[in-house]
Amino acid sequence: MENIQAHELAKNVARALREGKPAEAVEVLERLHPADRAEVFCHLDRADQNRLLTLLTPEEIGEILEYMTEDERHELATRMELGTLSRVLDEVDSDVAADVLHELPRGEVEQVLSQMKEKERAEVERLLPYPDASAGGLMLPVPVVLRPWMTAEDAINLLRREKPDTDIVYYLFVLDENDRLVGVVSLRQLVIADPHTPIGQIMDPQVVDVGPDTDQEEVARLMEHYDLLALPVVDRDRRLLGMVLIEDVVDVIEEEATEDMFRMVGLSEEERALGPVSQSVRLRLPWLVVNLYTAFLAGWVVSLFEDTIAKVAALAAIMPVISGQGGNDGIQTVTVIIRSLALGEVDVRDVFRLLRKQVLIALANGAVIGSLTALTVLLWKENLALAVVAAVAMVLNMVVAGIFGVVIPITLKLLRRDPAQASGVILTTFTDVCGFFIFLGLATLLLGWIEAH
Repeated sequence: MENIQAHELAKNVARALREGKPAEAVEVLERLHPADRAEVFCHLDRADQNRLLTLLTPEEIGEILEYMTEDERHELATRMELGTLSRVLDEVDSDVAADVLHELPRGEVEQVLSQMKEKERAEVERLLPYPDASAGGLMLPVPVVLRPWMTAEDAINLLRREKPDTDIVYYLFVLDENDRLVGVVSLRQLVIADPHTPIGQIMDPQVVDVGPDTDQEEVARLMEHYDLLALPVVDRDRRLLGMVLIEDVVDVIEEEATEDMFRMVGLSEEERALGPVSQSVRLRLPWLVVNLYTAFLAGWVVSLFEDTIAKVAALAAIMPVISGQGGNDGIQTVTVIIRSLALGEVDVRDVFRLLRKQVLIALANGAVIGSLTALTVLLWKENLALAVVAAVAMVLNMVVAGIFGVVIPITLKLLRRDPAQASGVILTTFTDVCGFFIFLGLATLLLGWIEAH
């Protein structure tokens, strides 16, 4: 749904609520897909949301909750009475319920759990020990399991009896007599097999699985790499704990991509375009302070060459070009490295190969950009010496940018920090400081030649 359309529908719902027509407001939502209901609901102000909550059933609220972001879920959950929240969480997937409860104080979590249905409470309690951003936090219970000695006909009859949710039964996992995962069967294989064929002959024994503590980014990478619709989660003895679905991984991929994009420039993924001003200030200000003092560091480097700049004023005009181009080149490098680390295409052991490649790329690009820089400076200032200095400084700063574009994310990875965490901010500091130092240092060494031209 387009944002404008959601906004218009939200205005219709709000108008109906304020005119004392609750049935009309609910009817507008009922005509929508649950994902669109969630979007319209989030466009309402808090007062109208609270009115609407009193008109919806726990099941309807649960459908909306399923399609909200984590921040939106948390904000809504904190406004609901604990009894109402427990009835709503009975209606949502256990991983969503666990995500909501992770954000509540321990005392409130216990109260909500005590009022939930026994089956739903047991499923949620299994997930609560695991972090939200892990396979254990994402997994759902496996509704049906098979045994190797069952026949294809037995398996189909079991499915008919259990009537599992067809939205989540992509594969059927096979367990041995000790409940260890030994194989997987797709629904297609099961349907086309001879009814009397044992499952042990149909199943694929090479099952890709993960432990419950596996990070969600690695889960997403594995499912993408092996083109899986569901990924089993097992304990150390390979006993089946649950499964992660592709629909949850899609959310993870979007979340991780947003997180990396924000962190590269020192922002938090918590920030929203229309969120509170105070929140945006709180999230942005720390890195702006860091930027301030890194800018002063670059300024201090420039101050070391005040005499040189005083003699050749054109240096001041060219400095931003050198540092800016280095920053652009470095950001390209750091983006490629971060993405490759996230996808598992490279790891820290590849650091020397990565450095070699990026230095070669920087030299090749630097040769072209440096030549263009020299030509531009020569035509502009008619000073061959200044043009040569600018060209050499450009090449060297692009090499520096390429090196730090590799070293910064790899170092953060070694320190067990997110490689995207403010890499762009750190990189820009290095390219500015090094760019100014290289350019002005060369100009100082060759000052007599520059002045002679």
